[in-house]
Amino acid sequence: MREPGSVMLLLNGAIADPILVRKLVRRCGLLVCADGGARHARDLGLVPDVVVGDMDSIPRPLPRTWNQTFYCCDFDEDCSDFAKALSFVVRAGCRRLYLAGVFGGRLDHAMVNISLIRRIGEKMPCVIVDRGLAMILGPGRYRLGLSRGQLLSLLSADTAARVSVSGVRYPLRRAALAPGSRGLSNVAAGRVSLNVHSGRVWAMSPELFRF
Repeated sequence: MREPGSVMLLLNGAIADPILVRKLVRRCGLLVCADGGARHARDLGLVPDVVVGDMDSIPRPLPRTWNQTFYCCDFDEDCSDFAKALSFVVRAGCRRLYLAGVFGGRLDHAMVNISLIRRIGEKMPCVIVDRGLAMILGPGRYRLGLSRGQLLSLLSADTAARVSVSGVRYPLRRAALAPGSRGLSNVAAGRVSLNVHSGRVWAMSPELFRF
């Protein structure tokens, strides 16, 4: 099912689950690659709608099927290709952002990527696609479509967060989550409801789930 306003953004890191990425691309109205992420699109048999960056890592020669792809060249050396791609998807009116290829390779790149995702997560729902999904959630009530027995971790994305969660083996009621391991590896036991009272949290599962 298509999700209006959803965008898949491919970065240059490792793609841990190609099948999951392809499945989620079909949900999205737009496929954007941050420069070297275009190589993943080629290897996955996908045709990007847009490639953003300084174009120093795109596949050459370009696949013939990419004749409708738009290339947004930006040579600003003070800004990463990921940051340039994020600016593009905001201008394009993205309402939910999926990101794959965030990790792998250099640790400094991974840490910068997480910082950028936390920042853009203040404007729109952001979902990291790796070995499962990780999404950053601000204050509000959420129904997480986890099957019984699926793992769920809730980790603070800010200095502190306060949450309630039910439908899990270890329920929480207005519990304070500071950065650390509390909230790691809970288990779905029914219909999982999450209330983020304050702060922001990462909701993570090693399997695909609805939200």
